[in-house]
Amino acid sequence: MDVLTDVLNTLLFQANFYFRTDLTLPWSVHVPAKTNVARYHIITRGQGWIQVDGEGDFKPVTNGDLVLIPHGAGHTIADNPETPARPLDNVLADVSYTGTGPLVYGGGGPNTGLVCGEICFDDAVHPLLQDLPPLLHLTASEMHNRMWLDNTLGLIAYEAHVAKTGSLAIINRLAEIIFIQAIRALADASAPDIPFLAALADPQISLALAEIHRDPAVNWSIEKLGRTAGMSRSMFSNRFTELVGRTPHQYLTLIRMQHASRALLASDESIFTVALATGYKSEAAFSTAFKRFFNIRPGEYRKRHRQKDVA
Repeated sequence: MDVLTDVLNTLLFQANFYFRTDLTLPWSVHVPAKTNVARYHIITRGQGWIQVDGEGDFKPVTNGDLVLIPHGAGHTIADNPETPARPLDNVLADVSYTGTGPLVYGGGGPNTGLVCGEICFDDAVHPLLQDLPPLLHLTASEMHNRMWLDNTLGLIAYEAHVAKTGSLAIINRLAEIIFIQAIRALADASAPDIPFLAALADPQISLALAEIHRDPAVNWSIEKLGRTAGMSRSMFSNRFTELVGRTPHQYLTLIRMQHASRALLASDESIFTVALATGYKSEAAFSTAFKRFFNIRPGEYRKRHRQKDVA
């Protein structure tokens, strides 16, 4: 399994569809910030402008584009940068939106259609997510996106419009796929300004990352990983920390904890079995490391999440 696949497989995330919109000119909506989510907007008709709070000028968006706000920052999406923005909660109250059907809002002019939602992340945050820019804008006109983006966004737009039985599940699963595809597009572009993706593209550090992800239960020392990368201990440690944003030991612990948390939720294996599978020789050592990382013991973690799932 490649490193990116393992990272995305062990991240706990799910998509939630908000609504589709019928926004008529003039219109401008400010979406408040929210933690542990990436918000998305798919432009299905017309055009507009978007600005992430504190991140410079408005950027144009048009039919067929996908916009991701990876860190859930507050942002404004509008027909024109000059149109005064209304807070989203006020907009919903103004039109008495009930949560079903399209959100219809604006001054009655030419309309713009959006499909809006979020990708929710749970617990441990990987450096890959932390390194993403405040705004990702993927256009359907870009050649490396056209093969997958047009068809997928078109299907989401269709399901949001027809709102048939099962449409919500289809939209949410496709949104998760789009998120993965967006990350893969960045990785394929070897984006140098995203440190973790730069680490994946580095011919030496990528070898060490592959070993950690292949078997995180191994007691990977800096010396072992350095030899894998063909580098001295100090050169490897410095380069790894620079690109990944964590020391090799810190990154190994992160991957162990992500694998452990997933195993606790996806299986009924004993905590001791999970401990052994993730590189700990005793349940006590594993429990201590897990609590230090998640601020909760593994048994409590499993119980709390299962209660939340039932709720």
